Amino acid sequence: MTKDRGGLSVRIPKAGEDQPHVVRVAVITVVGFVIGVGWPRLAGVKLVPSAPVEAEAAASAEDPKGVAPSTAAAVPPAAKGVPAPTEAPPSPEPTDRLKLSEAKVTSCRDGKGAKKESCDPIDVDGLARPKIMALVGCPAAASLQGKLSLGIELDFDSGKVTDVLKGKSTNLPDASADALIACAKKEFSTLSLSDVKHQHAKYTVFFLAELLPPGEKAVDPADAGKEVTSASGRATVAWEVAIVRDQPKDGEIVARLMRGTRVVVSGRDGDWYRIKYDAKGAEGWVFRTAIGM
Repeated sequence: MTKDRGGLSVRIPKAGEDQPHVVRVAVITVVGFVIGVGWPRLAGVKLVPSAPVEAEAAASAEDPKGVAPSTAAAVPPAAKGVPAPTEAPPSPEPTDRLKLSEAKVTSCRDGKGAKKESCDPIDVDGLARPKIMALVGCPAAASLQGKLSLGIELDFDSGKVTDVLKGKSTNLPDASADALIACAKKEFSTLSLSDVKHQHAKYTVFFLAELLPPGEKAVDPADAGKEVTSASGRATVAWEVAIVRDQPKDGEIVARLMRGTRVVVSGRDGDWYRIKYDAKGAEGWVFRTAIGM
């Protein structure tokens, strides 16, 4: 109803004009919902407090499997009484499998090759023994059991070992024995004879090496009957140069070790300690203070 200058008038709306605007209301509702619900999540704002901690504890009690791994990981080993890991003891040296005889001079010759009737007992055992003991590291010796008669040709004119021989006392298969001889030739190629006293120019010297089954340990005849106390552990050379002998006190010198060299202790005889001093397992004796004992 409207009022004009002439008086009051009544206006009747057309069909559909008096219906509510549903679309407009829906749009406003959706926009309001998005703003009210979505904005706090995007902004990281919490409009309500978090759930009580007791609820989480109750859930953990109902499902112990879910929290056991994290609980175990959070507790350090020391808190549980678990001892700290210790260094593993050294594994047995492979050279324990080889039993080696003393050196035996079988012949000697002059510079022209003429054979002599008698030979002086040259001292090459201390030099040759570590080379032969190293044969247990040869791939061919991995599972062998038996005897190898091994000879070396010494030429003092050149100061070297000129050949390595396979003796008649060998009872190993030919292929295996030949492989060991090949390894021995490599070992002896670096041996110098310059410090060995001798009367003649050339010598043939034989050793009998017995390979025991893997896991068995050879007993050196030179150590039989000695009062050697069992000892084990590792030590470090404390002297500038430690002299290693093949026997305690007055044995032949077989090696010299520099300060800081790590060794494995395997026995004791008074003030002398038996050690293994290289990767090939060569053994010798040093005075106790040389390794800080």
